[in-house]
Amino acid sequence: MKLGTKIQLYTTLMIAIVVILINLLIYFSYKHYSLEAEMGQLENRGNNIISEVQNARESNISGETVLQYFSLSDGYIALQDEAGDYIVRIATDQSYVELSEDYSTKQYTDVTSLGEQHFVMSSQPIIWDNGEVYSLQIFENVEFLYSTYNILKWILVISTVVIILLVFILNRVITNLIIGPIKQMIRRMNDKEGVRQFKTISTNESDTEELKMLTDSYNDMMLTLKAHDENQQAFIMNASHELKTPLTVISSYAKMLERFGQTRSDLLDEGITAISDETLRMKYLTEQFLSFTQVSKEDASENKEYIPVVHLVNDVSKRLEKAFNRHIEVSTDGTNPHIYINTQSFEQLIKIFLDNAYKYSQESIEVNISKDAEKVFIEIRDRGIGIPQAELNQIFERFYRVDKARARKTGGSGLGLAIAKTLADKNGIEIKVDSELNKGTTFTLIIDMEVDHDEAE
Repeated sequence: MKLGTKIQLYTTLMIAIVVILINLLIYFSYKHYSLEAEMGQLENRGNNIISEVQNARESNISGETVLQYFSLSDGYIALQDEAGDYIVRIATDQSYVELSEDYSTKQYTDVTSLGEQHFVMSSQPIIWDNGEVYSLQIFENVEFLYSTYNILKWILVISTVVIILLVFILNRVITNLIIGPIKQMIRRMNDKEGVRQFKTISTNESDTEELKMLTDSYNDMMLTLKAHDENQQAFIMNASHELKTPLTVISSYAKMLERFGQTRSDLLDEGITAISDETLRMKYLTEQFLSFTQVSKEDASENKEYIPVVHLVNDVSKRLEKAFNRHIEVSTDGTNPHIYINTQSFEQLIKIFLDNAYKYSQESIEVNISKDAEKVFIEIRDRGIGIPQAELNQIFERFYRVDKARARKTGGSGLGLAIAKTLADKNGIEIKVDSELNKGTTFTLIIDMEVDHDEAE
């Protein structure tokens, strides 16, 4: 069911229920109070009769004469003794004598009926001429009131139907006014060509606040998708470019070996070596591509644990020291801070910066670990070629390399620091870079400290 139809039906239904309840309240309230008013008048008439009977007794006038004087225009007056026998009956219609109530010395009023006719009645105790207590019962025909009730009922029924119809029509108009802009937006969103080109939707001054928020959310989504698509295209182009060079080398040497490989042994050895080197480079690039994709998808918030920074950095440094055949000096401020982090991704982060220092310097690598009241600082310093100040903001971009000529010699892919930045962001680690050309570079990792070694379990 469409949203507009739901709004229309639900609103109409709720208003219909409210109107019906109000009309029922009006009908029964009017009926109740009008009958109460009639019974009150009838009870006053009975009090007047009792008062006049007492006065007539003092004047030696019979009570029956008084009752005749107070006879109703359309009703029935009866006097009933304790045995249930009627002493006096005065009725404007002979059929009314069939109306009867049990003898009672209590004063009360009620609504009763005779066939299809309706009456209000009042019963009151009265001291009669002979000194006995009788029951004075007065019945008045109120059929005129029930005719009024019937007219009122039809007026309320018809007005309810008319109100519901008007509400239904007005709801449709109002719903179209509300839903109309949303339908227009949906049509624009369904524009396949616009979606393919990541076009945004303009807002109108007449749009509601909610519609503007919806438009802004859609535009933000389009811009995010556009940026994601551009990143994908750039990644594919850069990856293709990176793979093109080793493929070109392999293809060239393969053609050369095809022509001269059987006659010239020197070219055969050179070709095999070159093809082997380029194959290894392609393997390395492919691994870097897969690593970057995996890091981008992984949730580093999972599998977090408390780890001692000094112990972990020492372990990683010792392993790489043997692989690099390069001295890595780890120094601390004498403390053993702990951090709450994903161990695997943190190890990979340290390895990337140590590998980067190894590739771009020939001297030993320095690692310094320190802390203050809230943060842990890990500085990884090399004495290499350095990075120009103008390029510091670009080094974490994918496939960016400061020295492109040297990158091929060192085997760099341009993805290492991009992977490191992604890992750092996912773990809430801040990275600072200080570098000076031909003097070296220092990468500083700033991490929130959890507990000291005395507090960690």
